[in-house]
Amino acid sequence: MASKSLAEQEKDIRDNLRRAERTPVRTSVLRKDTLRRLIDLAHSQHPSLKIIAATNLKLFIKDFPDLEDEAINAVYDLCEDPASSVRIKGYAAIVDVSREQQKWVKRNADVLVQLLQSDEPEEVTVVKRALTQHLDMDPAVTLGVLCDQIVPPDEPLDEEEQNIRDRLRSLVLAFLAGEAKRPLVERHASTPGTPADEVLVSGLLKAVTKLSPNDTDVIVKDILASLPSFKPPSLRGKELLDVLLAQARATLKTDLPSGGETGSLRNTRYYLDLASFVAVDRRMAHPSILLRFYYTHLTPKLVLVRLHEGDRAYVIRRVVETFAIVDESTRAPPTGPAAERTDVGADTVDVAALRKQFPEISSVLLQVFADIKSSKVRPWVACQMLVQDIARRAKDGRWQLPQHIVSSLRRIESLSAPEDGPREASAAQEQVHSVIRVRNGPLLVIAACVRRSPLAFLFDYCSHCSSRSSLRQVPPPRRVRRPP
Repeated sequence: MASKSLAEQEKDIRDNLRRAERTPVRTSVLRKDTLRRLIDLAHSQHPSLKIIAATNLKLFIKDFPDLEDEAINAVYDLCEDPASSVRIKGYAAIVDVSREQQKWVKRNADVLVQLLQSDEPEEVTVVKRALTQHLDMDPAVTLGVLCDQIVPPDEPLDEEEQNIRDRLRSLVLAFLAGEAKRPLVERHASTPGTPADEVLVSGLLKAVTKLSPNDTDVIVKDILASLPSFKPPSLRGKELLDVLLAQARATLKTDLPSGGETGSLRNTRYYLDLASFVAVDRRMAHPSILLRFYYTHLTPKLVLVRLHEGDRAYVIRRVVETFAIVDESTRAPPTGPAAERTDVGADTVDVAALRKQFPEISSVLLQVFADIKSSKVRPWVACQMLVQDIARRAKDGRWQLPQHIVSSLRRIESLSAPEDGPREASAAQEQVHSVIRVRNGPLLVIAACVRRSPLAFLFDYCSHCSSRSSLRQVPPPRRVRRPP
């Protein structure tokens, strides 16, 4: 064979292939000898002969179990060939083998994941297409392989192994968030609860508890948020939010250890931002769960005073925006179809308790806001929402302004947004001041007379003042004017 020219060798093997294909007995000696020749050609010095082997191994591998391992290893060798054209044919041969023998899907998918590390963009495209084809063949098994590469192993790795593992994880996440997303959403994980959906979701939720915030961000925003399983209303969304809040709870203990020293939310913010994405931005879980976490772990004044000013402002913003969504959800009538509702996982009694508790929380947040010394840090938009909520409650006539809130509002009235700050901050500050003031004297002085003068009328008066419109001529029980 070695003494023959390349053309003669190509002719011989093609003739052999034609005879083998005509043989009716699939386990004949001729077909077995042909398979052996193809395995040998996979190690030839000529790329053209290797390509013939890669293209035709699929025709015989299924019929001769005793040669399966040799044949599949020959395919893997082709994938590592020095010639790019041969490697590309080897990637296609992996797909062919998996189609012939589904038992090879798992092993072959694992090999393809390793091949994602190729430095050749054209070859990476072929490998990703081969992985997508494996998803079509057996989505549950292939997704299991992909998730195994994402979840860190329990046993320790040396530095080199860790670097390889980290690189593979980033490549797999990019594949799932990119080329594989549409097949997943439209076919393989289109129905919640299917085996493929269960494998993917359980694997990724497990990964969230072990990966860095950056990887977790990709999993939550680019993969899980796209899946039908997480479309509101969804118990899966609540499960994801619970996982994120458990991570936030754990990092909070590190960021703010027990004791009196000042701390930050440097690590906790990652998980709180993701939790807000899930519960507030996408409504994959009811926001009351997140609001309860804030009430319990971040709004006690003893916790807030230990935080840096930037983190205090962050907590105020997050609490206010989350409460606004909870409040909106309770006020909106449940007239829409069940598929559009986001109250899955919400406890009606707990939501009512959270709303009832908000004035007390507002009091703490306003005090903390007033204590912030840096004008550039103060969250004026959140303060505006707090003050407007106070005004609305007082106007409803079921709540009277406590003195400690009056004191905070007095202090806030003397604060201002920085002139070089965002325009929305300045606008919010003006709105806050307009709600607090009345035309002929500060609202806060009038509020001191609350025992003899109901505040519902006074806040109605303030809301009119904000637009500089004239008030209805309703005589107040008592009028306190600012002294000249």
